[in-house]
Amino acid sequence: MKIIKKITACALALLLLLLTLVGCSSYGQPVMELGGTEITANMIEFWLSRYKAQFEHYYGSAVCSQYDLDSIDQFWPIVSDEATGETYDEVMSGFIYENAETYLCALYLFDQFGLKLPKETEDEVDEYIAELLEEYASGSKAEFNALLSNYGINMKLLRELYLIDEKVDFLQNYLFGKGGTLGVTKMDKEKYYQENYVSMRQICIFINECPELDKDGNPILDANGYTKYRDMTAEETQEARNRAADALTKIHNGESFASVNSEYDENPTDNQYTAIYISRDSAMGTDAALEKIYNELQTMKVGEIKLVETENNLHIIEKLPLEEGAYDKSINADFFTFYDSELGAVATFEEYLKDPLFLNYIAESLEKYSADVKINEEELKKIKLSTVKANYYY
Repeated sequence: MKIIKKITACALALLLLLLTLVGCSSYGQPVMELGGTEITANMIEFWLSRYKAQFEHYYGSAVCSQYDLDSIDQFWPIVSDEATGETYDEVMSGFIYENAETYLCALYLFDQFGLKLPKETEDEVDEYIAELLEEYASGSKAEFNALLSNYGINMKLLRELYLIDEKVDFLQNYLFGKGGTLGVTKMDKEKYYQENYVSMRQICIFINECPELDKDGNPILDANGYTKYRDMTAEETQEARNRAADALTKIHNGESFASVNSEYDENPTDNQYTAIYISRDSAMGTDAALEKIYNELQTMKVGEIKLVETENNLHIIEKLPLEEGAYDKSINADFFTFYDSELGAVATFEEYLKDPLFLNYIAESLEKYSADVKINEEELKKIKLSTVKANYYY
């Protein structure tokens, strides 16, 4: 069971905010409705409070430093878009409203397909709420409801929210899980791969810092098994730049990339691969250096060679064509895995694709039903990140 999914910095995690569906207005004033399915102001307040806590936790210090603020509360009135005059409060709250509309549609479909959660799932939710009740209120429902009221909800609504989290997961697996009604097809994998991946090979030369080597030229490892690094002198870094320039000259003069690589490359870990594959979200493309290389490759033509400088490396990269079906080859497995920080596990390419395929399916469905979606904009926009209390607990 995956209760209380953490909201991360990436857009995809924001799209997976826990939104809910109910058949009556017992959970507060409805602000969105589709075919009898309602989302209320109290639910919006809760999701905003949860996101606010995530934002403050991950970005609060950096934002205060960037804007020279004494408190994150001073961030929300700052104008985000000069053209529209919208503040960060309005823009970021609006993004959550849009996600609510997306999940209103998703959960409407849950009922339309006649789906029902297994009893064991409901039991697990009830057990989890019982644990929260004991942990935060020593078993007192009155005290627990008082705590939850800070975020616009009570125990009854909290249970509904957690069950809806499970409904979203259930719907996704019903559609795209193993044996799902739609599933993840070969065409789905190839399409996503072609649209989101780039391929390259590279020659890597250290600048600014380099591995510490023993007398035999092997990297020295620390107590945790990681390579130890040392600062390079200015002279060493300049020599490295000169080597990179020499390597580029040889390639442009007709020497093969492979032969120049064997002579100049200082990071042979890539040599086990015939090509390196990078996407914005894959496990191999999440650090700043790889993100910079990925962005450069997006602008390059196949066969083009370019020098890219990152914090501690000079990368001579050549853009390669995307080999059809590369994701199914075992030699490329490292490039088609995705780390799930919530589960502490690595997902396969096919498992990962369930999310984008599901979101695309819901977006198409929302477009189909958009004329039937009713939104009370006036009431909705009264609830904003600036006014809700950050929820770190539920």
